[in-house]
Amino acid sequence: MKKKTTEEQMSLAGTEEGEILARLSERVERAVQMIQELRKERDRLKAELAERGEADAEELERLRGERGEIRNRIESILGSLEGLE
Repeated sequence: MKKKTTEEQMSLAGTEEGEILARLSERVERAVQMIQELRKERDRLKAELAERGEADAEELERLRGERGEIRNRIESILGSLEGLE
């Protein structure tokens, strides 16, 4: 077996390092892309949650109004029944 010269060894090490750096760079790029996609999804979900919150608040207010109307009607009916005695 022929022993590799120092120059060949350095060239080989440089190639291995280059491949490692290239793979690392690809992984970093994928991670950055994934982070960007997750941020977009987070923002979309925040907006959707805010919309639902507004709709829920409106529905709650409507139901409270209806409850008040029903309470007033029941009090009126009870008042009428008391008058019959």
